[in-house]
This record gives sequence, structure tokens and C-alpha cells, in this order.
Amino acid sequence: MKIALIHYRLILRGGLERRLVNYAEYLQAQGHEVHVIVAKRSPEAQLHPGVHIHTLSPGLVPKVFRQRYFDYLLGRFMQKNSFDLSLSLMRTSHQDMVLCPANHLGFLQAEGRGPRSLSDREQIRSDRMAFEHSQLILAASQMMKTELTELFHISEEKIRVLPPPVNTSVFRPELKVRKAEFRKKYGISPDKRVYVFVSSSHKRKGLPLLLDLFAQLQDQPVELVIAGMPAVETSLPNVKDLQFSTQMEELYAAADFTIHPSYYEPFGQIVSESLCCGTPVLISDRVGARECITPQEGLVLPYQDVSRWKEAILHQKPEDFAPDPHYAARNHLSVSDHVEQILAFARHLKGAKSF
Repeated sequence: MKIALIHYRLILRGGLERRLVNYAEYLQAQGHEVHVIVAKRSPEAQLHPGVHIHTLSPGLVPKVFRQRYFDYLLGRFMQKNSFDLSLSLMRTSHQDMVLCPANHLGFLQAEGRGPRSLSDREQIRSDRMAFEHSQLILAASQMMKTELTELFHISEEKIRVLPPPVNTSVFRPELKVRKAEFRKKYGISPDKRVYVFVSSSHKRKGLPLLLDLFAQLQDQPVELVIAGMPAVETSLPNVKDLQFSTQMEELYAAADFTIHPSYYEPFGQIVSESLCCGTPVLISDRVGARECITPQEGLVLPYQDVSRWKEAILHQKPEDFAPDPHYAARNHLSVSDHVEQILAFARHLKGAKSF
């Protein structure tokens, strides 16, 4: 089949960007003709030579309108080219199916505010266009499906829940036996209970709460390890900032817990990645991935209840949990399972058997 994958960026950073690469590589390996359509591309982002890459640059258009102009260019491109299936990973309006990894109205609701800037209004407009012009919406979680129906008034018939995939060749439970080795590699305390926090949006994902808590816990044998962007400046002796890492599987395996007190997280791929590495999670009740964990795999805590988070850090031990070594298979989260589900949706949508 001739398949178009649409996203704004082809780079080697970010969850959606990793999914774009995984989708393209898997579909190409299965014999499909894959076309990747992006607005910009990083030179180091290389795909299989058989994957066709099309760059539709918005040029010098002001930042707030670049995605809108990219969507205009995409419309012209799609008029000149035909595909058996088109899937967008972003807010565009010229595709058969679109991912809904998040939405701006849901984010504003979690922030307790309405739209107050041109950027807010433009993002909401783009969301509406993407949802209205797609035949099928693939929501990252039940939480996202609920927001689509309640905030955008989308029919449930148009929505399928499809959690993000995990690269199970990278994130795998056997890494856990190398915990001590990885702690030494990254300079992490060998004898403290270690909590890894992964983020590129620190405020939304709960870092202020964690810094406050670990400031209170300086006399306890606990350590917070931060991995992500931007850099975090802190003088706390029990907080270590490693910044962005390309080997997150090693940090998950080195930690006792992955901690994620976000006030708005439509899914939270770090949750499934951590569990696939055998590391239990402490997450807030505002994280969509809570739908995919059992009491043996982690705790779900009220995001605003500081005392509950402090109690969990002080008293929960990793041996109290037993992440399922078949977590990814149980939840159909491997790249192959995930993409095959997309193709099954496409067959139903198109009424074709050739996907």
C-alpha cells in the first residue's frame, strides 16, 4: 500500500518524532510504500533509503501561523498525490486518520484558564480542523476520548483509543539486572532510593512539587534524578539533573521508581517505558496511562495532595511492586502490535483487505 505519514518535524527527539520513525521503519519493512511529509527535518534524522521524505517548508511565516501554513501546503500536496492511507501525527486537516496525543482545550481546562492569546486560539482552531476533517481519530487514552466528546463534541463512533507504542527492543525487563552498573555510569547514588523524573515540560509534569518535596527530604536516603530539557538549576544535594538523555532505558533500569506528578498528561509514554524496564511508577491521577497499570505496577496519587506524595516517597519500596515482564504484550504496546491496529482500523475505514 502507498501510505502517507504526516508530522511537522523529522528529528531524533520527542515522543511523536520517535513514533514517526518507528511507523515509517515498520511499514517499510512490511513492504508498504511509505511517504513521510514534514515541515522540517534534522540532518541526523535518517530513515531507510526506501522511505520517501517530502519537506514542505513554511519558510519565514511567523511561528504562531507555521502549522496553519504547513497545513495549506499539505492540502496542495495531497491534491497532486494519491495515497491508500494517510495518517497525521499532528494538527492537520488533509488525512484519513489523525492521532490525538493531546488537545489544547483539555490543557487549558487543566490549567484552570481559558484561551487568552493568539497562540491559544490558533491551537484550538487547528485541533478542531484536524478532528472535524479526519474520518477517524486515534486517542491516546480514554481520558483523551472523554475530552474529545465533552470539549469538542466529537461523536464516539469517530474515535478509537490507541495508546502510544513502546520500542520493546530498547525498553526491556532484562536491563534491570544491570541496575548497579547504570548507577555507576551516571553517578547515581548506589545506596539511596532513586526516583527518575523525565520531562521536557517541567511545570506541567510536576517538577515544582518534587523540588519542594525533596527539599523537605534532605535527611532521608532518597534521590531525585531529572532527565530532560530544559536544564534545572538547583542546590539541593539530593537532586541530580542529567538533562536530556538518548539512553533513557538505562536510567529507568537504574531507578527504583519513575515519578510523574503531572497535572495534565494525556498518556505519559514514560510510564509504559519504565514498566517495560521493570521499574514501578508513582503517577498522578491526571496521567492517562493510569488506565494501563495495575496495583502491582505502581501507585496513582491525587496530583495536588502533597502529603500523599511525601508519604509514598518515604514509605513505598520497590520490592512492594512487581511489574509484569509481559507488560507491553498485555497492553498491545509493541510497535508491531500498535501499527497493525492502525492498519486494522484502516481496513475497516476503507473497506479494503489489501492493507
